Amino acid sequence: MRRTRRAGAIAALLCCTLSLTACDYRGLNDFTLPGVPGVGDGAYTVEIEMRNVADLVPNNPVRVGDQPVGNISDVRLDGWNAVVTVTLDGDVQLPANVTAKVGQTSLLGAKYVELDEPTDAPVGRLTDGARIGLERAGKYPETEEVLASVATLLNGGNLQNIKTITRELNKALGGRTDDFRSLLTELETFSRGLDDQKQDITRAIDGLDRLAARFAEGDQKIDGALQSIPPALAVLNRERAHLTDSLVALGEFGKATDAVVAESSDNLARNLDNLTPALQGLADADRSLTDSLGLLGTIIFPLRNFGETFQGDYINFWLTLDLTLGTLDQNFLTGTPAQGQLIRLQEIMKAGGNALEAANPLTAPVLPPEPGAPIGEPGLDLLGGAVPNQPPPGPPSGTLERPAPPEQTEREQQQEQQQPEAPSGGLLGGLTGGN
Repeated sequence: MRRTRRAGAIAALLCCTLSLTACDYRGLNDFTLPGVPGVGDGAYTVEIEMRNVADLVPNNPVRVGDQPVGNISDVRLDGWNAVVTVTLDGDVQLPANVTAKVGQTSLLGAKYVELDEPTDAPVGRLTDGARIGLERAGKYPETEEVLASVATLLNGGNLQNIKTITRELNKALGGRTDDFRSLLTELETFSRGLDDQKQDITRAIDGLDRLAARFAEGDQKIDGALQSIPPALAVLNRERAHLTDSLVALGEFGKATDAVVAESSDNLARNLDNLTPALQGLADADRSLTDSLGLLGTIIFPLRNFGETFQGDYINFWLTLDLTLGTLDQNFLTGTPAQGQLIRLQEIMKAGGNALEAANPLTAPVLPPEPGAPIGEPGLDLLGGAVPNQPPPGPPSGTLERPAPPEQTEREQQQEQQQPEAPSGGLLGGLTGGN
């Protein structure tokens, strides 16, 4: 009886062992603890890829801002990386680009997974079956790593040299505090100036980039130019002697020119002085010379007045001729040996006309000689001589009045008012005028 019971117990133990082995039993962590976050209604599953999970095990908590929102349901190996499966409460809403890190609750505390907001703008929403990639997963430094770093710093970090470094810095700064303070101030000003001009610096860099791009586009042309330069330099090298001779000859020519100018400088200055009156005359002519050019090709019809002169098939113009001796002398005899002769002749004629005529001889009627007037006495010539057998005109019996000009019609008065002003001068200004 006792043997039968012992055999049954051994058989039952073997059955339990076989069943647990067949189910890959790994301990109590295979069972989900009741009452933990992430096991209620509406919970959803998220997978996290990690390169190093430390000693994470199932049932470790998942936190958001130090608040538990789920737990780890599975940790498995996928190639060279680990995949951590976590279950989160249904009311937990996180962006799709959330980050995950493995942390530790205390110095010797348990591990946990912390879900945190992304560093960039949130995108989408974390849903059931989502997967957080390696680029958004990581691990905080563990206690062992911190202690190892401290030990390295204390033992092999050359802390014994800090005293030497401090002493040397004190020596370098001793007595130069104001200088170093000024240096730091200038560095701050320089840094601020660079910061203020960063847009200009960026623009300059962009300009250099565009310039480099243009050079890159014309790479073949630049290469062709660089290949053509050596032959050109070779030609210049071959013609070096001729170029040197040309430069020497040019120098000699300069010396000869300088000698000629030095020797003829007085004559040149004298010629320029002789040109002064002619140039002064041209300057004094002012606009008269240029205005006369308008009559050069079309005598008596200035070019600027063609539109008023020629109206279809007829011509309207006024012509004023000044044929007085003074005008003829001024226009044609100025600068000649005969200058002034016509003016003197005009004065003589004017004196004779005033003495012998009481009226304008061109408009006064011809009068018969007075009866009883002496005949045969010499008369007065226009040139100042005596004219024989010419009786001088006797005094008029009565005062001869200048005949009144004929009355002008209204049309003639209007035409006189419409006549243009007398010309200002010019080559023929003294002789002609009008349009």
